Amino acid sequence: MIGPSMNGIDEQHASHIGRVKVDFLLSALDLDPETITERTGLHPDRSAKRGDLRRNYKGDLIAPHDEGFWLLSSGGKVNSKDINDHIEFLLELLLSHRETFLTVVNEMAGETFFDVLWTSNYLYAGTGPIISRGSLQGMSEMGASIGFDIYQDDED
Repeated sequence: MIGPSMNGIDEQHASHIGRVKVDFLLSALDLDPETITERTGLHPDRSAKRGDLRRNYKGDLIAPHDEGFWLLSSGGKVNSKDINDHIEFLLELLLSHRETFLTVVNEMAGETFFDVLWTSNYLYAGTGPIISRGSLQGMSEMGASIGFDIYQDDED
């Protein structure tokens, strides 16, 4: 498990943060995730082809996947409350395979996307995650968008 960086967030800010996880997602209508694994040597945390069965969080069957996807996650692999540590962990794995991902995006009308899960017991102006210049540059090099799932953790 990767630990926090030396340039991370301060202790006061970190004391309010609960869970942090970042996922990288490559998707395209007819994406075969096994092809991405073969080309990169990276094994996804989750993947599916269009038409594969899909279940909700309770385990019930729902509509099949409407596109293929390949997802790599920092969850359980990075022990840090700084989202930049999670993003940088993924970028270290992904950037050397940048051309593979961009080829899929260009040839298959696909998309690359970073999804941040971030929880805090103190959500107030200025307390959210801050993305470093290096993380922004790396995500840009991957041609990726970013989305945030930010939730309030209730204190005991």
